Amino acid sequence: MWRNNLRLSGFFLGLNLILAGLLILWVYSYAAPDKADAQIIENKARPSGTETLTLKKELTIGKLEEGGSLFGTIAGAAVTADGRIVVLDSKEKKIKIFDPAGKLLKEFGREGQGPGEWSMPVGLQLVSNRQLIVADGGGRKLVYLDLEGNLLKEVSYAKKLALMKIIERGSCYLATEMGLEGNSLTYNVALYDANFDQLFKIDTLLMPMPTGGSKINPFDTAYDYCLDSKGNIIYGRATAYEIKYFTPEGKLFKVVRKEYQPQAISEKDKQDILKMIPETAGINLKEMLAFPEKYPAFSSLFVDEEDRLYVRTYERGKVRDSYVVDIFNQEGKLIARCEMPEGGFLMKGGKLYAVEKDEEDYQYLSRYQATWKK
Repeated sequence: MWRNNLRLSGFFLGLNLILAGLLILWVYSYAAPDKADAQIIENKARPSGTETLTLKKELTIGKLEEGGSLFGTIAGAAVTADGRIVVLDSKEKKIKIFDPAGKLLKEFGREGQGPGEWSMPVGLQLVSNRQLIVADGGGRKLVYLDLEGNLLKEVSYAKKLALMKIIERGSCYLATEMGLEGNSLTYNVALYDANFDQLFKIDTLLMPMPTGGSKINPFDTAYDYCLDSKGNIIYGRATAYEIKYFTPEGKLFKVVRKEYQPQAISEKDKQDILKMIPETAGINLKEMLAFPEKYPAFSSLFVDEEDRLYVRTYERGKVRDSYVVDIFNQEGKLIARCEMPEGGFLMKGGKLYAVEKDEEDYQYLSRYQATWKK
């Protein structure tokens, strides 16, 4: 499931906390599994092979001839086996389904607190090509629908203070749980059973409540995770270029590392980030931030159908709003680097799907033909 627009990235999780007025100083605590039995894969900064991935835009969905977009805010998207494109619009609180050529087929969804309704839709997942899951952060529930918009079931996680980036895996859920521990806000990245009881924990972050006017680095909470086709959990924190692979039972079995050159944060970058933070009564959130000199190692992770791992870095591409993505094979070897749109989030059926925006910040969904060559 795609994290709160622009992926589910750790940086935007950090911004969400700032907007909640809860985070001033980040303290990190990780009960690391024993690495003794884990395979360590070391990669140089550049791929050692000759594989290349090229992208060619073939479709833009949502751009209107008279200007503007069909979408308010794209909070998630998925693609069915037959190429239909399903988009969650969190501003309009609608699901919109398009055919492979980009024609709108249907839309459904309704704001509310009742069955099949949602108040704050924040994520979308396609399950077994027949069901959709909409995560409703307001109602603290998962809404299961078929592709016609019929309600199949609802699953509540109301006993949790908050869950973010929920990914269903069979009868279990991988998620980040917000909670309170003493004077700290906690983030637990863990696998939960069907009743949202914790099965095992991947990571814990402790964040003290606001005190004393200290400032925070908005990138300190940068992390992300996804699942491969075998149900393995792929997790990375961006304070270092290190990606951990866990079995479905929670055993760490592989660690992928890569040499990288940290990218500088420009004054323009800082101002662009500050512009994303709305004014909040009684709290000047913008004054809370203290930017580092360098970006973290990476922004987000996703896998394709062949379990290649795509790691979006902060290295800018030559094309506007593009970034360099590192691509690793199943063995953890760096096989290619490719410029991708900033909002690239899904590779399926030889196509890359990306959320893009124009100079007026209207959002569109774009599809690119992806071609591998050796």
